[in-house]
Amino acid sequence: MNKSKIVNNPKALETDETRNIGMAYLLWCSSFLGICGLHRFYSGKYFTGTIWLATLGLLGMGQFLDLFFIPGMVEQKNLKILKKRFYSGDVTFNYLPQEQIERVIEKDPPKSDTQIILELAKKHPEGISIGDCIIATNKTVPEMKELLKSLYKDGLIEMENHPETGAVIYKFL
Repeated sequence: MNKSKIVNNPKALETDETRNIGMAYLLWCSSFLGICGLHRFYSGKYFTGTIWLATLGLLGMGQFLDLFFIPGMVEQKNLKILKKRFYSGDVTFNYLPQEQIERVIEKDPPKSDTQIILELAKKHPEGISIGDCIIATNKTVPEMKELLKSLYKDGLIEMENHPETGAVIYKFL
């Protein structure tokens, strides 16, 4: 029998194990009583928590800087907890809101300039000009000349002259 939970709601991921930013700030305030670094222990930073405890938060400077680092430390700890739960089989996902999916995975990863040029050459077997390549990639003339030269050296395209105009054209091999 599988005891894993199916998560449809991101709130369901919050457990007793997850850390709270407000609690971390509250523990940070213990520095006013001379006890520094408790927020670091809470965030899973045990080594630096010990250093903060022994040095009064690096003489207060590290303690002050942690005001800005606490949200990131807590988020990092919560991600570790979630990762541990996921790999242990405690949680499985069958739904994520679309906006979260789009943040994690790009639908169509951007194409390289080489891919764009080779696709353009494949669509136009009669040949493409340097101008066609510049329009397709938004590169400058020197950048495009260098890229076309490397594609030629790699044997991916060949250079010819247009039969009517004599202009240099590039063909896909």
